[in-house]
Amino acid sequence: MEGDYRKYSEESGICLPKNFSVSQIFGKALSAKEINRPMLQAALTLRKKGFTTGIFTNNYLDDSTQRGHLAQLMGELRPHFDFLIESCRIGMAKPDPQIYRFMLDTLKASPNEVVFLDDVGANLKPARDLGVVTILARNTNTALQELEKVTGMQLLEAAAPLPTPCKPSDMSHG
Repeated sequence: MEGDYRKYSEESGICLPKNFSVSQIFGKALSAKEINRPMLQAALTLRKKGFTTGIFTNNYLDDSTQRGHLAQLMGELRPHFDFLIESCRIGMAKPDPQIYRFMLDTLKASPNEVVFLDDVGANLKPARDLGVVTILARNTNTALQELEKVTGMQLLEAAAPLPTPCKPSDMSHG
């Protein structure tokens, strides 16, 4: 992987520092990844109500020492979704328009039946160009509010009601 990135940068006229390591960058990014619990809860709610759900992610063949973290993350998430589409397994990556057609074929859905969330704006455009409803998911609450509007489902946790205050007249002790 390192060699490919160095070759690509040289062909593009980009001079990388000698100590540059794409593996280290990916390793740090992967080790920082955690499950977005509110987003997972929303997906579970939608699935329970009959919506088909899936994970559609750009994952790369990883032979680093951190590869177990990504595998564990995918393993934890997979049972909660109908589909898991990983770019490294199908030979395409977002934002290649072909991968969105692959997603629609896998879901057996028309573009107007799909809502696609991604935290990278450039990944949304090809899906939107196909007629898929897209939501930028950089901020969880904002994305879930938009998803609520599109699906008509309550997905954000309602605030817990405040406890009823005690009335002095109802007190038996002082």
